[in-house]
Amino acid sequence: MSLEPERNSMTTPAQVRQKIADIAKKRAKVDQDVGAAERRKSIKESEAADKEARAGKATSDATRRSYLRQAETARKAAIAEGKKIADLAKKRAGLSKDEAALNGQLADALKRESAAQRREEDKARRARAQEDRRREADRRAEERSRQQEQLRAEQQRRADREETRALIGDTENRLAAQIDALRDPKQENLRILYATATPEGELRVSQEIRRVKKAVASALHRDLVDIEHLPDVTAEDLLDHLSTFQPHVVHFSGHANEDVLVFDDGSLEGGDGREIAIELFMRALGAPDLKPSLVVLNACESATNLETFLDGVPIAIGMSAPIGDADAITFATRFYRAIADGQSVESALAIARVDMEMNGLADHDLPTLVTAPEVDPSAVRLVLPPSDRPTGA
Repeated sequence: MSLEPERNSMTTPAQVRQKIADIAKKRAKVDQDVGAAERRKSIKESEAADKEARAGKATSDATRRSYLRQAETARKAAIAEGKKIADLAKKRAGLSKDEAALNGQLADALKRESAAQRREEDKARRARAQEDRRREADRRAEERSRQQEQLRAEQQRRADREETRALIGDTENRLAAQIDALRDPKQENLRILYATATPEGELRVSQEIRRVKKAVASALHRDLVDIEHLPDVTAEDLLDHLSTFQPHVVHFSGHANEDVLVFDDGSLEGGDGREIAIELFMRALGAPDLKPSLVVLNACESATNLETFLDGVPIAIGMSAPIGDADAITFATRFYRAIADGQSVESALAIARVDMEMNGLADHDLPTLVTAPEVDPSAVRLVLPPSDRPTGA
């Protein structure tokens, strides 16, 4: 029975190597058996030769015949061992043939394995390439989406600018008259309506107004500035004084955020205050025939939306973030002192910021100036001595 394996069987290299190892073990056993048979054959051949020699020396026929029979038996045993050796040699040749066939099968299996590995690598490369294409497609889609979003945002900004221009256009006639007044001041004192409100009582607004009045009283043109203080100001107080006092500057100190100012509610029990939208507050300032030239909101986050609410008031100052008491007091004191010294609005703001910074105050960059498009705050001085006023004013 042939031990040659099937060359085309779909076995793995490991399986073929195991078969080769098994054949190697069988061949080693055959070699061991051959060696044993050869030793037995040699022994029997020596025994036969010895018996034949003894037969030749025997003196009696009986003894000679006995030795010859023993020699014949040993000779036959040697021949039998020779046949075993021949059979084992054939078996060893068959195992060698099987091993050679298995080596061929191993080579085929290794080729198949290598080909399969290449196919897997190709498949992996194609998968990576496909994933790279998918990612690139996603990136391009995301880029297109981002560009579209930027386009929509730009379109919205353009629309917002157009809307703002339209709103500005609606107030240009009223602003023009006020701007002319700013450029050609009348001979009258600067009137500052100083409104303070702290319903919960935690702000030092009383100390603020005292310091402001003291600073203005020490200014170069102190006699040309009138300050009307409205403590615990209510909405009604504001409207009353806009008509009667007709201020050039309206100042508010108190609580606020980016949308509202907190006025006093007029309650005898000391309520939580009354929120007035900054947009409504600014409309109130623009309502009288004689409108203020400047509004100052010395309150937290009051500058966030202030520019969009300019309507009839050409210049406004607010705070871009929450501001501390010491910062707010220092700002107001130095700002109105500079105004009373005859500085422009822009210069007075710059001087106040520098004073805050020199005093180590962290909020020195919070005061923020906004103006109508036609107004140059560096050219607007709210206090002019008689020598600087236009002839005939």
